[in-house]
Amino acid sequence: MGLRIWLKDIRHLNSVDINWFIIWVGIYLGFLTLDIFYPQFWIASSILKYVGIFLCIVYAHQKYNRDYMLQLALLFTFLADTILVWTPHIIPGVYVFSVAQFLHLMRLTKLPRRALSIYAAMISLFFAITIACGLTPIYAIATVYGLELICNLVMATKNYHASKNDYRARCAFYGFAAFICCDICVAIRFLAINGTIPGTLTPIIALLVWVFYYPSQVLIANSSNYDPVKRQKFAKNKSIG
Repeated sequence: MGLRIWLKDIRHLNSVDINWFIIWVGIYLGFLTLDIFYPQFWIASSILKYVGIFLCIVYAHQKYNRDYMLQLALLFTFLADTILVWTPHIIPGVYVFSVAQFLHLMRLTKLPRRALSIYAAMISLFFAITIACGLTPIYAIATVYGLELICNLVMATKNYHASKNDYRARCAFYGFAAFICCDICVAIRFLAINGTIPGTLTPIIALLVWVFYYPSQVLIANSSNYDPVKRQKFAKNKSIG
């Protein structure tokens, strides 16, 4: 049943969506091919991944140009990737990721925008208390981030079951499910690098991180609460009136 719905969605894609689909698949197959068969070209692979995440912002801005919360969440995700991929600063990267997750939570639950400033104050206070108490900051901020991601999946699941025929609700559900799979792989890889668990499977786990992560961002970029079709119909009716 689910596969038939997805195939129906694909058949109704317009030319712009098809072009984007080709770009996404091309980038995905491109960096996977490099990672599997040509690992020595890791710089080229990293650039492809980086460009792919940035294009998710471009796509969301183009298709859902009034969904500012989605665009902002994707922008913070891109900033977090920038920090984690190109710098050694893990804690700030996870902190920015947690802000991105809260932005997604705001749009999924339709929280008022003032909730963001309250969240920023609370998370900063929590972070300061963690440091003052001598606790390991990375585990503290990672816990907050993980709880936010789980909440997003719960909300996406609720919305999905409420409207299974909604393409965007399905994208949110599968997107956050893939996001969690990615972060499970990240956690396993982190523990392996630290020697907490055997590191035999580290290369495979590192590959699986992006097997899940890139599709999650593409799907989430399609999970807007804002319907561009309704906007187009409203603009058309207004021009006729």
